[in-house]
Amino acid sequence: MKAFFDHFEEYALLVLFPAMVAVVFTATLARYLNLFQMFWGEELARYIMVYMAYIGAGLGMKRGAHIGVSFIVTRFKSPAVRKCFHFIRLLVILFFCSVIILFMKRIIGSQVNMGQTTPALFIPMWIPYAAVPFGMVLIGIRAIQAFFITSREMSALEETRES
Repeated sequence: MKAFFDHFEEYALLVLFPAMVAVVFTATLARYLNLFQMFWGEELARYIMVYMAYIGAGLGMKRGAHIGVSFIVTRFKSPAVRKCFHFIRLLVILFFCSVIILFMKRIIGSQVNMGQTTPALFIPMWIPYAAVPFGMVLIGIRAIQAFFITSREMSALEETRES
């Protein structure tokens, strides 16, 4: 089970991307060959792509692929100062994720209260909107994991320098 959660983003993208390709391919083929109407294909592909983007953001955080400005941090040689900057980075990321989740909670709540559905699929509109807080939770979890991993690596590096 731990392996599943460690690689959740990869597994989710491994399922979602081929599903999106299959939906778009089928809808395009059906339209050009006049086989049947698949009016909901474009909408489903769009929602899959939105979920993929937010899950991919969590994967980017896990792998450290997001853009970072290390100009200031590299100027300091002290491991304690670097850890401090690393902690500040974590706090900024968690604050950003919290703010987004807070606002999306309001938006999703109003969507649930209105009972609005999507135009073609007729699913509740809050389901596509839920991609945003879902992605922010993934980013927050992966940021915390990255913080502890980097802190351990910094401590191990510091110990090897001392001995």
